[in-house]
Amino acid sequence: MEIRKLTEADYEQVLEQYAAGDELHVQARPDFFVHREKEESYPREAFLGNLADPAVLQLGAFEDERLVGFVRATLWMESGMVKGLKTVCLDDIYILPACRRRGIATKLFSEVETWAKAQGAVRLDLYTWGFNRGAIAMYEALGMTPQQYVFEKKL
Repeated sequence: MEIRKLTEADYEQVLEQYAAGDELHVQARPDFFVHREKEESYPREAFLGNLADPAVLQLGAFEDERLVGFVRATLWMESGMVKGLKTVCLDDIYILPACRRRGIATKLFSEVETWAKAQGAVRLDLYTWGFNRGAIAMYEALGMTPQQYVFEKKL
């Protein structure tokens, strides 16, 4: 397996995985998420803009030129009532279902962590849904801890 920065040539494979991730959200929470056309999952312009942005890291895990997983992370500075801290937000991570539980997400996460430290970040954040129990268990195994909770009550 090779982990490398994504390129413009990888867009179609990335788009397929974004669309699959979107569909998982729709299936788990049809009351909240709407089905989108595949191209809306990650528009080409947004992908290319992120490739050009030094504050965004987009990596792919490849096996024989086939994208089996990807990650996107963004460096930002907190402001407002919290201390101004450089933080990296792990925006998206997706592994093909047939390739899960092989350490791919762990390797991608490690690369993000290394990049975050090199950027001077003091923290790595991510957001996930409560229904995503497998991901939550993996994040905890990687040393992440809950920072805050969002509660809802359906009416």
